[in-house]
Amino acid sequence: MGVKSVAACVAFGCLLLPAAKPAQAQERLRVLSLEEALSVALRENPTLRAKTFELQATRAQEITAGVRPNPTASYTAEKFGSSSQTFLEHTATVGQTIETGGKRRRRLDSARAATRVAGYELDDTRRQVLFQAKKSFTDVLVAQATLGLAEQNLRTLDEVERIQRFRAERGDISELELTRIQVQRFAFERDAADARQAITVGKIALRSVVGASAIAEDFEVVGDLAFGDVPVNREELYRLALARRPDLRAADAARDKARADINLARANAWWDVTPQVEYKRTDANEQTFGFGISVPIRIFDRNQGEIARTRAEAERVDAQREAVATQALSEVDTAISTVLLQRERITVLRDTYLPKAERARQTVEFAYRRGGVSLLDFLDAQRTYRETALEHVRALGNYWGALYQLEAAVGGSWEK
Repeated sequence: MGVKSVAACVAFGCLLLPAAKPAQAQERLRVLSLEEALSVALRENPTLRAKTFELQATRAQEITAGVRPNPTASYTAEKFGSSSQTFLEHTATVGQTIETGGKRRRRLDSARAATRVAGYELDDTRRQVLFQAKKSFTDVLVAQATLGLAEQNLRTLDEVERIQRFRAERGDISELELTRIQVQRFAFERDAADARQAITVGKIALRSVVGASAIAEDFEVVGDLAFGDVPVNREELYRLALARRPDLRAADAARDKARADINLARANAWWDVTPQVEYKRTDANEQTFGFGISVPIRIFDRNQGEIARTRAEAERVDAQREAVATQALSEVDTAISTVLLQRERITVLRDTYLPKAERARQTVEFAYRRGGVSLLDFLDAQRTYRETALEHVRALGNYWGALYQLEAAVGGSWEK
């Protein structure tokens, strides 16, 4: 009996404990690649989830649009308190409204068009979220590359400073040269501090886009900014943008809905017919049946206002669709020009100026350590390399950002 009591208590205690969450649901990502960031963003981004529920709510309106009118019923009892010896008079009436003019079909057409609009708007929100995630991810990579470059420059300068301090102690160089080297170190320390701040800001933005609940606060970003040449065909990208942009397709669906609303407004101008069946028991205890029909007499209100409104709305939607198409092609043009500019800049920096700046820095540093050039020459070579390398990193970041912008402007990847 004691063992059974203990087992029962343990079982009851287990029921009181909160249900354990799955291990996978409790874990938050600490190392994030671009593919993982995009996958999590599609699943966890709050704006995207809100838009998904909006689509579900819009689709539910199709149910309402397809429902037929409810039948009506009425009952009356009369001749209460009559002084004569008569029965009460009872009347029961049942009616069913019959919609004319195809109202139900027109309502369904309008509701289904609204669902298509909401679906394309969801796709457009997804497009924007993916672009924001890619852009934030690239910003973090650029900041990390900038930090690595600044730390590399600091190590080089520290090594030179160590050697020159030894020479200054021996009296081979003046303390002024050592001081100038130490002052130059501030520029590299500032680069490193700015890069750390940029990493922090970029991670905050990336975590916000991807979904804060799925990403650890101290997560790391893994990836590279390796240059990859992508073919750009302006006419082909125009065609793809006009065919695939979700916001443009949403504008087309909105145009269909506007026309469906015009048809619905015209259908609502038709008279509905309500046949009625009546049962009556008279005061003489006679039972009778009757039939009637109810029809609204539309003399003043013939739905003129709604018809005019829907026509104006159709004109507005047509103009809005044209504006969206113009904006889409404009975004494609802007992104293409940025891609071409940054690609040319990367090629020139990578193949010409960066190797020369690095070679000049190494040569001047080698000569300076042996007293062959002045301190000013050494510091100038360091500054030139720093500026060229930073420009190369920024150009890589701008190039990938422009590619992602072009991908968003087209509505998806265009590479074969």
